Amino acid sequence: MSGENQYDRTDRWVEVTDRRRGSSDRRRSTDKRRIKELKKQKKKVRRRRRRRKIMRMAAVLIVLVVSASCVKRILFDNLLNPDSSFSISRMSAGISTGGNSTKRGGTEHITGAAVEKKLKEMAESDSRINDILDHPDQYPEEIRELLANNEETKDFVLDYPEKKDTAPAETISGKGTEWPGDGRIPLLLQWDERWGYGSYGGSTIAVSGCGPTAVAMVAAGLTGDESITPYKVAQYAESNGYYVSGEGTSWSLMSQGAAAFGVQGSELGLDQNLIFSELESGHPIICSMRPGDFTSTGHFIVLTGVEDGKIRVNDPNSRVNSETLWDYDRIEYQISNLWAFQAL
Repeated sequence: MSGENQYDRTDRWVEVTDRRRGSSDRRRSTDKRRIKELKKQKKKVRRRRRRRKIMRMAAVLIVLVVSASCVKRILFDNLLNPDSSFSISRMSAGISTGGNSTKRGGTEHITGAAVEKKLKEMAESDSRINDILDHPDQYPEEIRELLANNEETKDFVLDYPEKKDTAPAETISGKGTEWPGDGRIPLLLQWDERWGYGSYGGSTIAVSGCGPTAVAMVAAGLTGDESITPYKVAQYAESNGYYVSGEGTSWSLMSQGAAAFGVQGSELGLDQNLIFSELESGHPIICSMRPGDFTSTGHFIVLTGVEDGKIRVNDPNSRVNSETLWDYDRIEYQISNLWAFQAL
């Protein structure tokens, strides 16, 4: 072999070796890029998985919070008012049939034979009650039941035989009413003798008239018209379809019928900030209540203002409740519906 050929072969070998080495370097470079891309893809996948996991956890948390709130509301409704209606509210001393007593929401409603037992207990400290026990024919069952469930009505019930046919008062002013006349809401009681004996829905205002009494408080307070009495509102409600036979006062009296007395009720959501804002703006609120602190069946009350962070209440069935300041948290889940009022 000549030296020239030997050098040629050597050059070709070096050239081939260089090509192979270059190819190997390119493959290594390509592999590095691929590894980097794979790492990037893995990171993206991990981030996406983390985001999805966080979103799922957030969704689960939201569902749990909402569910807990719903369960709390449902349990409260069922425990306190298994027979409640979402369109009609009855007053706290409403008629119940069957059984001796029913206990709902901490308020025991006495009926049947338990009424006489309760009256006998009351007679031990007030002998005047014996007259009711000795002359049951002069005191209808619902009137005796009213007293057994609310001792504040004692004088009203004792005077029933004598005053039951007395014509209702023409105005709310006079004895028994604090009438500021400056836009504040007066406390009116459905069992006030000036109108409580008046008829309403086959019963009396004293027994079934919390709705008309609540409207009378709000309308008289906002308009300054002292001629708006519970009896006048009750007669209007009954004549215009705002009383439902066997049930009580319809919610539509608040949203529609009250306009006949110069006020307009607007339905509110159950929100503490909204309620406080309305009250602080001078807008009284009528609430339809479930069984609880104010009623054993259903009831209307009036929220009249805020004092020391608590709510002032006008309860048409109780002076005691009306003299108490109420925490919002205490009454929140007892409220079935509510309307804020303004003068037209």
